[in-house]
Amino acid sequence: MSNTNQKAVSNAVPPEGAAQAKKRPYVYPHKHCNYCGKMIELKGRDYCFKCRTEHGKEQSKISRNKKFRKYFMYYIAFVAVLFVVAIIYSYL
Repeated sequence: MSNTNQKAVSNAVPPEGAAQAKKRPYVYPHKHCNYCGKMIELKGRDYCFKCRTEHGKEQSKISRNKKFRKYFMYYIAFVAVLFVVAIIYSYL
């Protein structure tokens, strides 16, 4: 189809019995709670008031996991240094 034919087809008046497109109601900008899926406002929170305790539990788990990983890396580095010192000391 040429460009003018497409415009003519898209601008064509629908036949009398054809269903017209229904207007959709306006939906306010929103997002959904990460835990229960309830609609919430766009004000920085990712959870509804009902799921506040669940969010707190998850945040404490995340912070505990970060601390564990940090101290585990320190432990691995310390063991590696001890291993290198032991190897150097064995050659003396």
